[in-house]
Amino acid sequence: MLAERGWPGAVYGFGSVFGKGFRDSRRAIVGVAIGLSLLIVLTVLTVVLQFPTEADRQGLAASMALLPATVRGLLGEPINMDRVGGFVSWRLGNTLPIIIGLWSVIALSGTLAGEAARGSLDVLASAPISRVRLAVDKILGHVVGLTIALTVVALATWLSATASSHLPNDAISPLDALSHFAGIGLVSLTAGAVAFAVAPLLGRSAAAGVGGIALFAAFVINGYASVIPALGSLKGLSWLAWTAGHRPLAGVSDPGSVVAVAGLDLVLLAVGVAGFVRRDTGSTVALPTLRLPGADLGLSGPLARSFAGRLPASLGWGIAIGAYGLVIAASASGFVTAISSIPGIGAMIATIYPGVDWRTSAGILQLAFYATAVLGAGLAVAALVSGWSSDERERRLEVVLTGPITRAGWFLRSGVGLLGGVAIMAVMAATMVAFGAQIEGDDIVQPFLGALVVGLYAAALVGVGLAVGGLVGPGPAAAVTGGLALGFYLLDLLGTALRFPDPILQLSLVKHLGQPIVGRFDWLGIALCIGLAIGGLAIGAWGLTRRDLRV
Repeated sequence: MLAERGWPGAVYGFGSVFGKGFRDSRRAIVGVAIGLSLLIVLTVLTVVLQFPTEADRQGLAASMALLPATVRGLLGEPINMDRVGGFVSWRLGNTLPIIIGLWSVIALSGTLAGEAARGSLDVLASAPISRVRLAVDKILGHVVGLTIALTVVALATWLSATASSHLPNDAISPLDALSHFAGIGLVSLTAGAVAFAVAPLLGRSAAAGVGGIALFAAFVINGYASVIPALGSLKGLSWLAWTAGHRPLAGVSDPGSVVAVAGLDLVLLAVGVAGFVRRDTGSTVALPTLRLPGADLGLSGPLARSFAGRLPASLGWGIAIGAYGLVIAASASGFVTAISSIPGIGAMIATIYPGVDWRTSAGILQLAFYATAVLGAGLAVAALVSGWSSDERERRLEVVLTGPITRAGWFLRSGVGLLGGVAIMAVMAATMVAFGAQIEGDDIVQPFLGALVVGLYAAALVGVGLAVGGLVGPGPAAAVTGGLALGFYLLDLLGTALRFPDPILQLSLVKHLGQPIVGRFDWLGIALCIGLAIGGLAIGAWGLTRRDLRV
């Protein structure tokens, strides 16, 4: 094959397994490189223009040092905030591994398992190439793409800081930029490596769910281990916590932690390679689930089958998000004590979050849980939509449609089953959050209803995914859903701080939910979420009737 195609095809094209994998990643590479570079440039320009003098920077650093532990947990500890690199690494340090980690989870969970499910890997495995070489080339296709994208982002960081900054401490060396983003790349790769390790055993969809939950758990443990005692004992399990002190942009390095994460990545990837080599191609096992009433669950039609297929992941995500909310709510009194001990913080919170009483469980949940729950719900629905789209992607739908059922009928029923899975996730999370408030002796109704609003937001994202899946095909459905979830989260989190124009801020669906956990609902936004869920289902059903089935 290499002799026929030559080295260009082997590097980028159909001349080798690596070349094809690298070529298939080209859109993701360009998107990540350009998108994150723009985000970095905007952040650099913001701090340079809003804090132009050394006095302004010292004031910024002093203000950030007074932030409550709940906010520092979400964004990381402020280090050398008087320099551009320190601000950039603090503002984006905890967020970038989530964005890039989701890319790695989607890419590595399906690079072998997805092709195995479609049957295309059987032909490739019969070629004169060892299974080890095949798996390693698949991994390298993603790793090289990730390296290229983050190298571009590192160079953009260096160039933007060099071109726009004028204070002595603002200088960022190319080596520091490359070292910083090398660390981010390795911690982002870990979630994908987790998914790759279990994919030969569990299959693509379940592996993506495991990788996403691991990424979310690592983020939560790293962010709140110092605030919530129950999470403090788990801090060693979060690879994000290992590298919390490696921030070369801020002038602080911890190369030993980066080496440790690299070692973990290699072990996980090696486990995935060994699993692929030792197992039959496409042979997977189902995760253990509770035995639910009714032996025919999932066998009575597309709705029941779709619901049953999503139920284990829905319960898992609901328990994960709800457990985090339960711990936050049950620890509300500790949060209140910590905030009250810092002079002026209460007034600052009242200014930033008017109408939020941070002395109650509902108020603490709004401050410390809500944003993370929105992010977790976005990751969850990306995994659920990926599982739903596997019927068409893995060619099962071709067999189903030979029976007495129309395309639109199948789509509507399976889509309702998917939305039913989202409802289960939301109710499970809301119930656990309310139980945490009950432990503190506070009102349980507002936290319960607020968590259900997060579920409506998740249903709206599912509606978008269904519309894309019906109109375009199964391939981009999960990617668009996950991309929107991250985009809305980032726009809501960073847009206000970067002082984006209000019309741009309003593009985030999160902005239209109000402050639901404290009982301040945006009814127009809630109606929009319901409309997106129902409208997306209808549009997707119409779209499937007008196109050929795809993989």
